Amino acid sequence: MRHVVNFGLFFTFLTLAVTGVMAFSLPFSLTTTRVHVGAGVAMLALVVLHVLVRLSYFQKPFRFKKKASAKRKPILSGSSVLLIVMAWGGLLALAMAALPPFTWLMDQGYEARHRAEIVRASSLVGFGEPSKHSVLINRITEDPTTCDLSLYLSFSRDLKELPAIAVWAETTTGAMIETLYLQDELAFAEDLDWHGALTQRNHILPLWRNRYTMISGVGPDGEADTVSGATDTHSFALDPYLVPGENQKIIICVEINAPQDPNEKWTDSQIGQPSLLYTAYLQIDNENPYAILELTGHGGDAENNGNIQYDLEGFSSAKELADLFLVKIEKPSTPNTELSP
Repeated sequence: MRHVVNFGLFFTFLTLAVTGVMAFSLPFSLTTTRVHVGAGVAMLALVVLHVLVRLSYFQKPFRFKKKASAKRKPILSGSSVLLIVMAWGGLLALAMAALPPFTWLMDQGYEARHRAEIVRASSLVGFGEPSKHSVLINRITEDPTTCDLSLYLSFSRDLKELPAIAVWAETTTGAMIETLYLQDELAFAEDLDWHGALTQRNHILPLWRNRYTMISGVGPDGEADTVSGATDTHSFALDPYLVPGENQKIIICVEINAPQDPNEKWTDSQIGQPSLLYTAYLQIDNENPYAILELTGHGGDAENNGNIQYDLEGFSSAKELADLFLVKIEKPSTPNTELSP
């Protein structure tokens, strides 16, 4: 049993070390996280077994041995134990208080070095996949006087996997307000391994990426965009646009792109047919809470300027990706927020 535990501890520690370095230095990967967590659970179980097998060893420092001189000394002095505990506690305190050297160490990680290009989902947005071919997105506000927003994206059942997806809300003048959803594989880096080829994010979802420049201040090339920035009247939070009774209007956008789907017009073997944009015009005070997102344009040749292309001729299988894209506004139910006639 002892040898099994020892070898098990060695291999689980090796797995934790490798996946820990990968998580620290590389973009987020769900696979890496799963392996790291799994190894951590296995190592915890092995440590418990190890302690049980060697229980007598851990008791020795606190036992006393009798000598001929009748003096009794512990195998490990109390001051030594105290120093070990103090050193361990000091390191924990420095880490929890975000003090050097831990702040310096964290600044060297991928998350810190690439924070401008990492897209975090809003804490108000939850999402899931009810089925293999659908995505459900819910944005539930904390303010009871503000509307909630939900989207249901259903794709063709012939798809083996979902295409790249970005969902956002923008003003009627085309300024992004808030990103509601972005697939994990696209959320952590500008350059990523997209189905076997290193691809820039602004080539996969160019319309979303160029609008995101306004919020992040960093263009698709990774350089600071000195032109972009919030205006005096623009808010990058969706809540003010979801208040009923104020004649608010927003555009909900969904951009999708499937890899490796070239045709006669779009011949690039990796990108294939460019991204397609689906939009819905929402009037918050409209009595009908539902709206269907309609095919509006595409992102071909929009990598640098982000302009929507409205000529949809020449598309083939890309038009068959979407089945039904539906958005719903859930109005507040409190009496004092009922819409006036």
